[in-house]
Amino acid sequence: MQQRQLGNELRKLREAAGITQEVASEHLGKAHNKISRVETAKVGISGLELEALLSLYKASPKDKVWCRELAKGARRRRGRPKEATLYRGPRWFRAFRDFEQSATEVMMVGSEVLPGILQTEEYTRSIFAGRGDDPNGKDVEDHVRIRKERQELLTREEASHFSFVLSESALRRQIGDPATMAEQLDYLAEVALLTNINIQVIPFDKLSYDAVGSDFVIFRFDDDTSTDIVYIEIYGDAIYIDKPAEAVRRYNELLSRLYGIALGPVESRNFIRELASQLAGR
Repeated sequence: MQQRQLGNELRKLREAAGITQEVASEHLGKAHNKISRVETAKVGISGLELEALLSLYKASPKDKVWCRELAKGARRRRGRPKEATLYRGPRWFRAFRDFEQSATEVMMVGSEVLPGILQTEEYTRSIFAGRGDDPNGKDVEDHVRIRKERQELLTREEASHFSFVLSESALRRQIGDPATMAEQLDYLAEVALLTNINIQVIPFDKLSYDAVGSDFVIFRFDDDTSTDIVYIEIYGDAIYIDKPAEAVRRYNELLSRLYGIALGPVESRNFIRELASQLAGR
């Protein structure tokens, strides 16, 4: 996981410096595809190569420290890999956005609140406006802006495939007023029409108590399940699981079970439309 994130960080630094992959590879005296393979986590990078790239890209002291930490974690050898990596503070979301942007498939489960990438502006504002620790509303608008930026991933050229499994609880829990919820559900129904989006709902009458209740995300890269990364958000932090394989496999199996008990995509869209009509009094 750290090797993949290091590749993402180096790609962003290179692009910000306006340097092509070919030029960076030549700077290292390597084959023309070396940088491409590093940025996609196909191969690792030595300490000397990393320092050469950080110098070429004119990385800030803060970015240098972060990339060195990632490189150290990627090269470290352990007798038995840890099951999870805990990210504290803002870095957990930095990693999340990197993986969300680079994954070819993103699979999300939402049991109580809709995933951020699916939220309307008013829904997001309603979630954060009542916290009481942001009297000027600046943080709220930052959350709105970031989620709008993330939504561009759904419709960009050659967009990744996104799958969502939503509990009926997430659809019925009123965030804001009824008008806000009706608008949110209408938006969900429209998004569900995109060819790269799959939304499935688990209604209350499904006997799924042992499976519903855990929110998580699985990032998949190039249809290679062996490199899946599982994301679990906890209060103020986040856990990323990429090994051992058994731990990742358990989450893939859980996701398959959820798909199996959920309504199909067409049924789910009709279900969402019906709830929206009820809230709007249509």
